[in-house]
Amino acid sequence: MMGRRTALGCFALAFACAGSMIIAPAAEAREWKVYENKKYGYSLKIPAEFELQNEDKSTTWIYQPGSVATPAGKKKKKKSFSIGARIKGINVGTTQSEETTGSSGGGGGLESALSIHVNWVWMPDVAPGTLFKANMDSVKKDMSSPDPNYTDPIVFDKKKGYDYEGNTFWYKEVDKSDGGEIHRWHIHSSGNKSNYGVILAGTYDQVKEWAPVYEEVVKSFKLIPIEK
Repeated sequence: MMGRRTALGCFALAFACAGSMIIAPAAEAREWKVYENKKYGYSLKIPAEFELQNEDKSTTWIYQPGSVATPAGKKKKKKSFSIGARIKGINVGTTQSEETTGSSGGGGGLESALSIHVNWVWMPDVAPGTLFKANMDSVKKDMSSPDPNYTDPIVFDKKKGYDYEGNTFWYKEVDKSDGGEIHRWHIHSSGNKSNYGVILAGTYDQVKEWAPVYEEVVKSFKLIPIEK
């Protein structure tokens, strides 16, 4: 009898393990779009959920999760929010809008949007190494202040899984105490006689949830030759 129970237990364990082996990859699976911009000289992977909003010197993708139907009889209005940042040599300020219900105490509407921005500035008179050092020094000086904004600067290294290396690093804003506050990750890259700033943003809670995905986006960023 014990032999039969042991056999059944082993079978159940094997079945559970097999189930987890089947389910886990599906949970991790994600569709990606490879974006390549030869005019400005860069490429990166974008999660399939994100939609291209504008494509120029400043290119933006937005993902608006949690769409909720507006209750009947309530009017919709536009509520603006801003996701912005400043990097040495690059100013970023993108305003999007979210729909909310028109009632005074209404819940509903849309969640804050996750966003990915790439900003390009033509800087032919400054060496890439000089730009890299100036930006890295700026982040490190901020980190040494009594009230820093940034943390964790990491230099791109192909040996560590990055698609590119050379005058490029990324860093995060410090942790937020409010999960609804806007939080950003930044990439700085210099090359192609240009300066590049990338911002991955969302609320602090969203960025924590999307951290593995955002890390893949970061590691996929690379410079490519500019084609005129």
